[in-house]
Amino acid sequence: MKKFIRRLIISVGFLLLIPFHAWAIENINMEIQRDNAFLIVKARIIPSQEFIEDFKNGLSKNIFILIELYRSWSIIPDEFISGVQIQRVLISDPIKDEFIVKTLQGETLTEKRFKNWQEALDWALKIEPVKIVNINNVERGKYYIKITVESNIKRLPSMLEHILFFIPTYEKKITKESENFRLP
Repeated sequence: MKKFIRRLIISVGFLLLIPFHAWAIENINMEIQRDNAFLIVKARIIPSQEFIEDFKNGLSKNIFILIELYRSWSIIPDEFISGVQIQRVLISDPIKDEFIVKTLQGETLTEKRFKNWQEALDWALKIEPVKIVNINNVERGKYYIKITVESNIKRLPSMLEHILFFIPTYEKKITKESENFRLP
């Protein structure tokens, strides 16, 4: 038992000495459009150079995207109206020269294969037009869109996750809010 505890302490100490790098995403460009009946959001995630190099060299990435519509209030906290979650898994296999991007949006799973890492990144980091809410079903007021992008790191084993609760579970998390706009 003493050997186990000693090994656990050494392992935890080793994990604490390893520097954690926050190489992931740098910025989000968003565009909001109004269709006849829907509010539509398009976005582009801008990665860091280290993120690109990691993917090119064979490291897989997991990106979680959350697009939310909030109603802005002057005194009380803002009210959540609607949201869309998108998860993208970027799998890199430079030996086979194959790059796979899996997208989970709602209950729809899409998988695309690419021979070029640049095409895979371009497709994975571009958020196609997403319908957020039917404009006719919202009350008159000031609203804004909030996009959160989180680049996840590999998960720790569940036992270590509880012991090392202070280690972040993501590489980088960026949130960007649009200007206020009026609906309908």
